Amino acid sequence: MGLGDGPDWRDDYEWFRLDDLPAEHDPDDGPDPFTDALRALVREYPVWSGTGGVTRVLLVDLDNLRAVRGRLRARLGVVVELARQADHVTLAGQVGAVQRSRPWLAEFARRAQPVQAGPDVADLVLLEAAAEVPGPAEYLVVSNDGIFADLAERGELTVLSPGVDALSDRLHGAASLLVDLADLEAQAAASV
Repeated sequence: MGLGDGPDWRDDYEWFRLDDLPAEHDPDDGPDPFTDALRALVREYPVWSGTGGVTRVLLVDLDNLRAVRGRLRARLGVVVELARQADHVTLAGQVGAVQRSRPWLAEFARRAQPVQAGPDVADLVLLEAAAEVPGPAEYLVVSNDGIFADLAERGELTVLSPGVDALSDRLHGAASLLVDLADLEAQAAASV
């Protein structure tokens, strides 16, 4: 509860005791029709330009991937779907975000890099990984942070925003393509 016994912003998000999470996702967790519908939408959505010979680079800021109650697994399913399409994948976030994410990151779970708490720490890890990619590349960034806008100078920049209401104006202006994950979630929810 917030002040005055009203709802608190924290009530909208999924919270976990990190000690209760498994190290990896158990494939026997059962079906999740919403996650399946969302992943199917992403598979059909043209997030990559399709330019031949260009390296596909996926950068995921796990700190920005907060989700409304019941949606974290689905959002991470999207990350896995996109990671399987990419040539280079880097995932980073603060320790808690990485631990919450790993159970649903499938074969990419061990690639999720935990960073110390602090502003832009995960962003800098992601940008460093992008700088190491040689030659022409296209970038797909899962974040809302304006620090990624400079990637547009190096190639096509697609932004998969966890919610455009929090998207940096600078990143919005730099993106070749902007995809609102919350909008895709609404479409997926309507189909199940």
